[in-house]
Amino acid sequence: MSALTNYEMKTLAENVVNKSLRIGKRPDGTFESVRIIYNPTDPTCFKMATMVEGECWKVGAYTVLIQQANGRSKLYYQTAPEDSLMKMNPLGKTLAETIDVNIFIGEYDDPNWSKTVADKLKIDAPIRQQVREIIDNRKVRWLYFGWPLPRAARGYGVSVRRFRKIFFDSIKESFSNKMLKLCRYYQDSLVEHDTVDIKADDGTDLSFKIKDRRIIVDDGIISDEDWLNGDIGLNIPSGEVFVAPIEGSAYGKIYFGDVKFNSFGKAKGLWLTFDKGKIVDFKAKQGTNNFAKFLDSNSGEKDRIAELGIGCNPGAKYSNGSIIVDEKIYRTIHIAVGNNIGAYHGKNRASSHLDMIKFMDKGKLHVDGKLVMDKGEPTVPI
Repeated sequence: MSALTNYEMKTLAENVVNKSLRIGKRPDGTFESVRIIYNPTDPTCFKMATMVEGECWKVGAYTVLIQQANGRSKLYYQTAPEDSLMKMNPLGKTLAETIDVNIFIGEYDDPNWSKTVADKLKIDAPIRQQVREIIDNRKVRWLYFGWPLPRAARGYGVSVRRFRKIFFDSIKESFSNKMLKLCRYYQDSLVEHDTVDIKADDGTDLSFKIKDRRIIVDDGIISDEDWLNGDIGLNIPSGEVFVAPIEGSAYGKIYFGDVKFNSFGKAKGLWLTFDKGKIVDFKAKQGTNNFAKFLDSNSGEKDRIAELGIGCNPGAKYSNGSIIVDEKIYRTIHIAVGNNIGAYHGKNRASSHLDMIKFMDKGKLHVDGKLVMDKGEPTVPI
């Protein structure tokens, strides 16, 4: 059962359409088209999707509601011939070239679904990258609305009750005053600065440049300023400040205690070493091969630094792998490798974007030599 009341779900749906994404008419007066993808393995996820669709209808938008479950994806890759995978799906291409807004509501219902079809995924990785670029180039507004599926909870090894509580607590905190204050603090700490240094007691010592890169705040709303700047993507749960580092600027090493690889399993105690922005060495206490398989199944600049993110959601707790929540956790940062064009304002083109969470309870973050985070906390009162 959902931990959100019908009223809370309806209010969320209204906010998504009217405030967060501002769905309605195009500049020429015609009505917008919206694709809503949802995971059908949980009735409350379907209910949320239909509520969002209903709010789209109220403002005149045209919608298409599409189911997406990992079991079906796995069956597709097991069934489709290779020469079909090597070509772009004309139906998917038409949607990518038509929609104004793309909404996903759900989660991985099987975090490890692709392990047995990794070779097939590798075949169509360039096609997936092309579709991503069509959507990015058209500046399609997007929302990833995380939803706590029972199957996902089991896949991550978390009780369904705890998984739902983690999600809904972070969703409820998504528009809080404290979250907004934390976002503004870290935005101000990064804007118009150059060098970021991340150090920790575990031996982490990573440095990179952010000069002239846009500092983006995911506070759950596309503002007028966001719109003008081309910042047209959102997450719910929200609460993150992020930036695309200069792609060739990262040097040093960084440690992550626990990393999930988008259906390729996980790694414990992962060390990454960067040189000129690219991963030149990696090793883990457990799961080194899982990371290697993930990289091998993707294309483009999959192993180049793509993002620094700072979590600002006080309600978020570690979900054991659901990145939509974990990257928002207050007192954490995350480093991503892979794609960072479009909403990130970077230059990497890749079929993947992998976020890796680092708890900063024993770490420090400096910006141009100034300490802005100490043991996960801002260095000024919030």
